Amino acid sequence: MATTTAPSATTARDRPVSTPRRDLAVALATLWLTGGLYLDGWAHSHVPELETFFTPWHGVLYSGYAALAVALVPASLWRGRPAGPVRDWVPAGYGPGLLGAVLFAVGGAVDMAWHTLLGIEVDLEALLSPPHLLLLTAGMLMITTPVRAAAARHATAAGPARPSVLGDLPVLLSMLSAVGIAAFFLDYLSPFIDAPAASDGYGNGQPFGLAQHLTFTTLVVAAALFVWTRLGRIPVGLLTVVVAAASVPNGVFNDFENLAAQLWPLAGAVVADVAVQWVAAQRPHRVPVAVGALLPLLVWATHLIGVQTSLGVAWSEELWAGVVVLNTLAGAVLGTLAAGGRVPARA
Repeated sequence: MATTTAPSATTARDRPVSTPRRDLAVALATLWLTGGLYLDGWAHSHVPELETFFTPWHGVLYSGYAALAVALVPASLWRGRPAGPVRDWVPAGYGPGLLGAVLFAVGGAVDMAWHTLLGIEVDLEALLSPPHLLLLTAGMLMITTPVRAAAARHATAAGPARPSVLGDLPVLLSMLSAVGIAAFFLDYLSPFIDAPAASDGYGNGQPFGLAQHLTFTTLVVAAALFVWTRLGRIPVGLLTVVVAAASVPNGVFNDFENLAAQLWPLAGAVVADVAVQWVAAQRPHRVPVAVGALLPLLVWATHLIGVQTSLGVAWSEELWAGVVVLNTLAGAVLGTLAAGGRVPARA
């Protein structure tokens, strides 16, 4: 049977690895942090009199950080009986997450000082505020821990890794949070909520709309390939998860004004999920290219159906069809680069 060879974390046999249950606790805590971020983002766009760091929404955000940081602490430290070198106290894949927890605490202190001295940012200023970008970086290190941990566990397994619901669920929840947060910080470039195809304006409008589609093609394809490069496979449901995280949550900023344009792409993602699993069973070495090509092809086609049913597509046939084809080609290039020309190993 053919299996793909993909880069993954290399871990010594005696290095401790986490369990799927432990990873699940971390992944659930990431949802708390992500929910707090969206609540805080909603407040920044809906509460104009917001003039203090100490808000209920910041409370949810930072309590989510605390829950995630606690979940990342090695079990041996909780028991008070660590043994061996310090590096062996931490399960493989958890080190960057703990670093992220420290950086997040620093970023929170800087953010409080920033707000105290300069006031509360709104709109694009809030997304590009340096303390917020530090929090983004730290948060991503924490949130992607279950993916790194699963890769380390697979790297130390005696035989080929077998998919399981418990083993894949932390990875799926981790990517739901990671892509959701990335989409949050790219909100000003989201075609899911702006629906640029509904505008027939010329000049900078159409090129900017194309740039929006290309940006989010890169986001969802890169997120899926990130998991593939570490696990050597695409867990069932991953493509639907990353598209849902990229398309739906940001609707809180405009009160889900273009909901059809956000929900229809999920149908395309489900079809892409099924198609990629078929490719994995038949031609596993083609999975990265299949992900790169099928995801934008089906997602943007169904997105345009959603735009048409709710707002009406104003772009010409040449323009909207060209956007779908161009994004499909761009995704296929990303998939080819991820595959790196590797030849599938024979088990």
